[in-house]
Amino acid sequence: MSVSTRTYHHGDLRNCAIGVAAQLVESSGSYDITITQVAKLSGVSAAALYRHFKDKEALVSAVAELIHRTFTQYLLAAEAEVERGTLAHFEALGSAYLRFAEEKRTFFRLMWEYRGNTEIKQGTAPAMAAGFQILLDAVELYTTRQSSPQPHSPMRTATLLWSTVHGIATLRHNHLLDKFDENVKAEELLKTATHAILGTD
Repeated sequence: MSVSTRTYHHGDLRNCAIGVAAQLVESSGSYDITITQVAKLSGVSAAALYRHFKDKEALVSAVAELIHRTFTQYLLAAEAEVERGTLAHFEALGSAYLRFAEEKRTFFRLMWEYRGNTEIKQGTAPAMAAGFQILLDAVELYTTRQSSPQPHSPMRTATLLWSTVHGIATLRHNHLLDKFDENVKAEELLKTATHAILGTD
């Protein structure tokens, strides 16, 4: 995504600024942006933005929340294409996770690596939790459909699945997935691990 000037004419300046800031973050690969930069690209004065964001940290918090909401939309779109509570459901969610990591590489890195201050963490917590909740709901539905007891609680199963897909996505993101096994494929590895965790292999 390239950064371009979005001259503000009317409507919601706050959301316009968040979008511009997100573009700036993605192009620079860092949250080290300023209100002045975003204001200039939005075609307004810095004073105008300070009426919507008390400081840079408030703007960064809004961008971080947008990134997590975008990630959640990837997951929701994926599960809408399959029957929920099935193995295909898990495979779709996993594929969406891997796809987001590839298509939104800067966002993927920042959404998990950026620590920020306490205010930013608290502000983005609900958006961050939304993605995991989709996976947890899938596990709970899958569990209710099984005739035999599952090896782990839904929360533990969801955590295992999330840890696995995140690890695979992160290794591939850092060009390390094939460090030892040069023939490994992310999708195939994730499918094998998912079946193992769910006890279906």
